[in-house]
Amino acid sequence: MTDAILVTSEPTMESTMEPMNAAPPPSFLDADNLYCRAMLAYVHAFENLTAASLFDELMPLFASNAYFEDPFNQVVGRAAISEIFEHMFEQTITPRFVVMNYALNGQIAFLRWEMSFYDQSLKMHRIVGTSKVAFDQKGQVLSHVDYWDTGRYVYQKVPLLGRLIRWINSKLTPHAPKR
Repeated sequence: MTDAILVTSEPTMESTMEPMNAAPPPSFLDADNLYCRAMLAYVHAFENLTAASLFDELMPLFASNAYFEDPFNQVVGRAAISEIFEHMFEQTITPRFVVMNYALNGQIAFLRWEMSFYDQSLKMHRIVGTSKVAFDQKGQVLSHVDYWDTGRYVYQKVPLLGRLIRWINSKLTPHAPKR
């Protein structure tokens, strides 16, 4: 049986954008555990990610043959992964990640996060998702797979498509019973 580590910090509306790394990690985290250190470094890199820190802080945490997947991309290798983040910085204004919860079981970490950003028309957006992150024997990220609801956060915001998706959802959702 492996030891599992779970850290949870449910943010309030006021604290949502405050990074969890402002406080030291809980004392029960095992500083001698390679994967625990790797997970905390990864969380720190994401919460402090900027266009300037991408290559110095985040990309060195990935193995050279790392796999990255989100709802729109499936790529292998640091160069391809960095292109995804470079594109994010080109298409959004002040993107920011806050990791709200994380859990570690062996070499696998789960991160629950919120990404906020402004689009080109200066409208604020928030996306909540989860990442499954696998580390290799050196503690580098071997695989990062994001899970988030594209229907809710992207497709429903497209005028015509959004109306159609909301109509479909209304047909699939049971209505409150009549009294």
